[in-house]
Amino acid sequence: MSKSNVAEKFVVVPEEIIEVAAPAAVMTIVKEEPVEVRKLTLDEKIQKVEDLSLMIDRWRTLSDSRRKLQTFQIGADSLSSTILLKDGAGNEFRTSNSTVITSVIDEMKRTLDVKVREVEELINL
Repeated sequence: MSKSNVAEKFVVVPEEIIEVAAPAAVMTIVKEEPVEVRKLTLDEKIQKVEDLSLMIDRWRTLSDSRRKLQTFQIGADSLSSTILLKDGAGNEFRTSNSTVITSVIDEMKRTLDVKVREVEELINL
């Protein structure tokens, strides 16, 4: 057996290319029909104005209370300021302790701030 120097020949056959067309995009135009807004009756309008007026009055009262509380000064001698709590039965609690008074005032300020923000949100609706 002898070896022969025969070159093997390879032939490259191009593959067949098949082009597939993508389906065309379809655009659908949807017309929105105008939504009819129900008109308020005169009674409903008056009620809305009255409700808004009540909320504005409440906002003014809360804002005035907050402003008065901001200007409240606690004396350094711890005796010049007094806080008095009175219940419906006439029972009273009175203290001149500046730490207690400061804590009560701080809590009142926080509560008033929250209430003022709540009323402002209702007014802005």
